[in-house]
Amino acid sequence: MKEKMKNKQTGDSKFWQEVKSWGIVLLIALGLKATIIEAYQIPTGSMESTILIGDFILGKKFVYGARTPDWIGIPWTKIGFHIPWFRLPSFKKPQPGEVVIFKYPVDPSLNYVKRCVAGPGQIVEIHNKVLFIDGKVFPNPKHSQFISQYTYPDGWNDPEIFPDGIGNKDNFGPVYVPAKGDTLHFGQIQNGIIRDAAELKGHTFRIYQEKMYIDGKPADYYIAEQDHYFMMGDNRDNSWDSRFWGFVPFDNIMGQGLITYMSWDKERPLYQITKKIRWHRIGRIVS
Repeated sequence: MKEKMKNKQTGDSKFWQEVKSWGIVLLIALGLKATIIEAYQIPTGSMESTILIGDFILGKKFVYGARTPDWIGIPWTKIGFHIPWFRLPSFKKPQPGEVVIFKYPVDPSLNYVKRCVAGPGQIVEIHNKVLFIDGKVFPNPKHSQFISQYTYPDGWNDPEIFPDGIGNKDNFGPVYVPAKGDTLHFGQIQNGIIRDAAELKGHTFRIYQEKMYIDGKPADYYIAEQDHYFMMGDNRDNSWDSRFWGFVPFDNIMGQGLITYMSWDKERPLYQITKKIRWHRIGRIVS
């Protein structure tokens, strides 16, 4: 009887040791995911041919200062709730030319991957598809592409472009990218820029009888509360980016693209598994 009890206690002890071991492993994995590195799948072709549809990339979260989780819920659903969050100290801020992972400002439940082309305090312009930052040509990334031979004419304002009346995707701007602390005066800068910066910080914005109201109160200016960034896809003619929906605030920055760890050709059937995996892309540095 005593031996049976001893064996049972030994078995229970081993079981709980195993549970504790796996618990520690899980906590370490969650800690790494939250602060160091995370995996992302690319669902669209806006970054082709730098990143392809079906690429799985790892992103460095710590380089811009890892964010603690701001939402708890059921994975792959929108069932859950938001929680307070904070950002760990960063090594640097996003720089023009870097591939950045961020929460899509229009729907923060989605992660987007684009190239940062301009940061706070810079001016963005596009002339006949050529990108200029602060008056200087921004060199096209190595794997960028233009899939349309047609160029929208200068002087035509696309109603989908941000901000209103600033042109189209091929002839665009100039647009100023707000920096933290900037005083954005009503009447001196496009209303859409002030609206975007204010609403991204949770304020309400309204123009009524040629006056600006923020949070229901009349205001002559708005002081930007965070840095903003202008993002574009490398597939310039087929990218839904800052030209259409506005700035990415620093609050939404998640990390920097690092490496492709898997690539899956969605066009091939599953029975062609050896060809479905793009072996040549695995281990490719995201740049």
